[in-house]
Amino acid sequence: MNRLKALFRNNSFILLLALVVGVAFGNGATYTRPAVTPLLAVIMTLSLVGVSSSVFSGGRRLVKPALTALLLNYVLLGGLYVLLSFVLLDDPGLRAGFVLIAAVPPAVAVIPFTYKLGGDVSFTLVGSVAGHLAAFALMPLMTVGLLGSSLVEPSQLLLALVQLVAAPFLISRLLRMSGPIVKWLDKYRGLLLNWGFFVVVYTIIGLNSSAFLRFDRAIIPVAIISFCCTFVIAHVVFWGSRLVAPARDLRVSYAVMGAWKNYGLAGGIALLYFGQVAALPAAVTTAFAIVNFVVLNTTIAVKSRPA
Repeated sequence: MNRLKALFRNNSFILLLALVVGVAFGNGATYTRPAVTPLLAVIMTLSLVGVSSSVFSGGRRLVKPALTALLLNYVLLGGLYVLLSFVLLDDPGLRAGFVLIAAVPPAVAVIPFTYKLGGDVSFTLVGSVAGHLAAFALMPLMTVGLLGSSLVEPSQLLLALVQLVAAPFLISRLLRMSGPIVKWLDKYRGLLLNWGFFVVVYTIIGLNSSAFLRFDRAIIPVAIISFCCTFVIAHVVFWGSRLVAPARDLRVSYAVMGAWKNYGLAGGIALLYFGQVAALPAAVTTAFAIVNFVVLNTTIAVKSRPA
């Protein structure tokens, strides 16, 4: 029984379960679809509650890790998404889906993923905060600039940012004022986050389950892009950063920050404003990212830290 409880608290298992259930029983995603946006807001709030306001008091010491994280997540990873999508895809909906992935901030899971892989959590924390703050400028600029205002309404994008980034950040600061609430969330936040992610991932995968089941040829270039921007880039960043960051834990953090975007946020915005086809890249990339995390546990993880 204890092993079963531990299994249903394990984020890797829960994400894999969401992937399998989404492909096998995708019809239920039509019922969970309305819950995606509020759930993403809750997930963001819960994740940010764990970020102390003191993280902003580091002064100039924060500049280098913040800029490094933005370089990895937006310039390197985001640039690769954009480049490959414009080279390999003709469908404007699919291309829009990848542009949204490139434009969103790092995944909220980068911090727990970094810990579980034995990386430098402080670097990832600073980088994650920097990425979310930068998203207010970069998301509208990248999305409108690359897709055009005829395809995306800037006002809708700003509304999504307010709902899914700004409001959760402000609410998280209010929640941190209450010691009992913070104590309770410290105990249950991981569980709530894992199962919140389950619903989001299940919905995104489930709405596109037919594409997985029938192996539509259109999914091949999408899969190639997803593979390059998860498996390939994570290992390239890890091994390629040996010259500038000899410490293994820091290189693990670089790999995580250089390989994870907020696919749930990208998929949610795609569903809201671009349609189901535009959510397919987020669904496929989520699947690759889940398996990538499992693989990284055996290839680059610092083994001295428990996973």
